[in-house]
Amino acid sequence: MSKKNDFEEKEKSIREQIIDRAKRAIVLRSKDREFHGLEREFYNYQAKMIVEYDTTKDIKHPRDVGNARETILREFLNSGCLPKKYSVSSTSVRVASPSGHLSHEMDIVLYDEDELITLMNRNNVYEVYPVENTYGVIQVKSKLTTKELKSGLDNLRSYKKLNPQGFGILFSYCSDMNWDLIIKHLKAYADENPSEHYPNFIFILDRGFFAFASEGKAEILSHELAEMDDVAIHGFPDRQQQNLYQFQLMLLELCRASKTSLPQMQNYFSLPLTSEEQSYRFALGSNAEFGSCEEHGDYPRKISSESLTKITEWCEAQEPINGVKATHLAFGIPEDEEAYTRQPSLVYIYNPEDFKLSDILKHDNEYGEYIVPSIAYDIIITNDMCIWLPYYYSIKEELIPHCPKCPSPLEQLKVSE
Repeated sequence: MSKKNDFEEKEKSIREQIIDRAKRAIVLRSKDREFHGLEREFYNYQAKMIVEYDTTKDIKHPRDVGNARETILREFLNSGCLPKKYSVSSTSVRVASPSGHLSHEMDIVLYDEDELITLMNRNNVYEVYPVENTYGVIQVKSKLTTKELKSGLDNLRSYKKLNPQGFGILFSYCSDMNWDLIIKHLKAYADENPSEHYPNFIFILDRGFFAFASEGKAEILSHELAEMDDVAIHGFPDRQQQNLYQFQLMLLELCRASKTSLPQMQNYFSLPLTSEEQSYRFALGSNAEFGSCEEHGDYPRKISSESLTKITEWCEAQEPINGVKATHLAFGIPEDEEAYTRQPSLVYIYNPEDFKLSDILKHDNEYGEYIVPSIAYDIIITNDMCIWLPYYYSIKEELIPHCPKCPSPLEQLKVSE
């Protein structure tokens, strides 16, 4: 027998002995009085959940199986051990942020019902909640495997990115994975991700739970996870069939530490566009979000993450300029210090080739005998900066896409030459 299997067998033997004695003590205490503490109640809850989990094995369709097992956990959470102020979602939910980002589907969301604004609801099947209103989320897995562990961690990360102070728990009913293998996968995840994106703990109902640790101490609170370095994984096997009780203790601690606020509806009226982890919006709104091709119709003017990073990093290294002053310089209007004081808003102008503003911010349109000057730039809001992006650079550096079915403007120029 290998050392790993020997460890598992010893744990199983120890667990059976301890549980047997606990059961016998509970039986004797129950003869003495009706209520003698939560130990028996949680023992019964845990045994009941495992039985209910086993009965769902007859269900054939994977989606139905998943729904049934999420319901088992929801019923426990709604059984009275969780204060009413922490509401439990009745279906899977997605969580949205004012940044424009959306989480993956969350199996269970804990939220403040008194201040909830449901952003989207399709027949109570597809719902979107604002991140400010959520305490945390739970991803439910029937049987934890390597694949399910990775997908669960990925889903939780999509929420933790939106709400680093909220909590994310991976809950499963059972697992055949070796204890050391689970630790190995969690350590790999810890090494590849920032600590503020760690799940708060990983729970296996019939075996125990895992938590991230630093300096020899396991932590579950989000603000403590965010400060971790030199991370290790601590595993806590359930030797007394009190795992569900430990789950509830940690869940309550996380709920108390997580704060919600009243969502501002105006922040969700028209969300920014997203580009991987970043977000941005065109100041002219929907008018600038798409282009029109005479041959192929409308197409999105979506800025790639690479282009957005290039633009913002260059601008962050520059000094901003008063927006009114920049317009005056571009259109040859005399400077007006009083106007600049009245309208002090600053802008960043993407201009790596250092052209005169009149050469890149203005375009002269000919209408018969008349020449009408117009602006020749997009206005982008991102990273708390207002950036003027000249069309010249958009085309030359391909920062904003053209019609995907047509040759690029640069290719068209080469052909015409």
